[in-house]
Amino acid sequence: MSEQELNPPKTQQESAEPQARAEAKFAPRIPIRLRWTMLVGFTVALSVVVLFFVILDIERDAWLESQAAQAELQVDRLTDELKLPMLSGSSAETDLVVQGFLEKVPTVLGVLLKKVDGGVRRYGEVGDGKALSSAQINGTKVQQLSIGALWYAKSVRYAKTDLGEVAVHFSEQAWEEIASQLVKEILLGALIVVLISALWVYWLAGKMSQRLEMLANAAGKVAGGDYHVKMPVRGNDEISDAISQFNMMAKELLHKEALRNVFERYLNPKLVTDVFEGGQMKLENHRQEVSVLFADMVHFTSFSEITDTEEVVNVLNTHFEVFNRIIAYYGGHVDKYIGDAVMAVFNHPFADKDHARHAAKAGLAIAVACRELGVVRFDGEPISFRIGLNCGQAIAGNIGAAKRLEYTIIGDAVNVASRMSSVGEGGELVMSRATFEQLGPGFGFRSIGEQDIKGVSHDLELGVVEVKSEQVKRNIEHVVDLAFNLQLPEDVQKMEGDV
Repeated sequence: MSEQELNPPKTQQESAEPQARAEAKFAPRIPIRLRWTMLVGFTVALSVVVLFFVILDIERDAWLESQAAQAELQVDRLTDELKLPMLSGSSAETDLVVQGFLEKVPTVLGVLLKKVDGGVRRYGEVGDGKALSSAQINGTKVQQLSIGALWYAKSVRYAKTDLGEVAVHFSEQAWEEIASQLVKEILLGALIVVLISALWVYWLAGKMSQRLEMLANAAGKVAGGDYHVKMPVRGNDEISDAISQFNMMAKELLHKEALRNVFERYLNPKLVTDVFEGGQMKLENHRQEVSVLFADMVHFTSFSEITDTEEVVNVLNTHFEVFNRIIAYYGGHVDKYIGDAVMAVFNHPFADKDHARHAAKAGLAIAVACRELGVVRFDGEPISFRIGLNCGQAIAGNIGAAKRLEYTIIGDAVNVASRMSSVGEGGELVMSRATFEQLGPGFGFRSIGEQDIKGVSHDLELGVVEVKSEQVKRNIEHVVDLAFNLQLPEDVQKMEGDV
């Protein structure tokens, strides 16, 4: 298998995920309760501002209406007092009347008097008077001039004679005081409302975010492989629905993991991985080079005849448990158990360029483990296994009926390995010279001659493989020790340092 097959190129989405996670990690974290508090506070403040302008406009309209009524009375009184002085043409009396009016009415800032002959007299604060001079005053009723400030004007008539026009400038100080007091009261009320609503929302959002934080923590545990998570469901809202669905998801994942653990005990590990992680099987029939290891119990028939059934099963399971750990450590997997024999495959389904070397170490470790177990039969003979190894081309495929398939390997490489396990004595690892030459340094080959192997067209030179390197020996002893202490890591990348 090529390096590209072992490490397929990442998709655009997969390559973008780490960057997205990094950006999310360094992004500022704003708690939900703070976000809700800010949002509600801003909304309430905006509402208060809008209401403030509405109330201010209503209050000003009411004040202007009241001011217009008062101004009408004041202007009517002034025009009545000016009729005789203006009719007689006495400027002194006219000035006296206007000055007296300004003193009696403190809300009046100024008066502008325009005579029929075009003369204009100004009293108090009237500005430049151009706008007033050009303003058209019709009728005998008081009218407000639309020149910006509060000006009320009226024509001065005596009988049917036009004497002139008078305009009075009223102060807006009273409105400014009212508006100032209104602003203070509304701001105080707004502050109280915003504070109370913010505290209420902060508490309420805290109750919500507390459940969301619990949900996030539980999701983190599930992401870490802990599916024994069950959160309490309280309330009847979207968050409680999400928690309920999360509990169902965790329960299903726990059930799925339990099923996976069960299936991994009976099925090919690649099949289980593809089904549970990818959702579909991608097990195609193909041919590839593998190393096949057989370990067959010596004199099993006689042993099973004179031993209780439970004891036979117990002895086999005890040995096979240790064998399985050793095989898994060296990167292989148990393809099947055939009665009293175990068949292990290396370089399938998981690629391993040193599969022959690892398979040989596993076979030698199995022999050492049998001796350390030291199980003795009733006839006094120790339990031992004949071990055979062969490396060659095999067919990996789905074998069986439509409703009962087994993904396994078949071919001459498997048959020859089975024959090898029947050649040697108990506790010996037997293989051909061709297989031995693929092991690498650290091993010795004690030839037992050429033999005719069923299914092979020519004789093969067979031999017993022995350990010649102290480093390989220590590695095998270490692995056996781990197998007995239940500490074997099932990762071929963590194997020995003598490869």
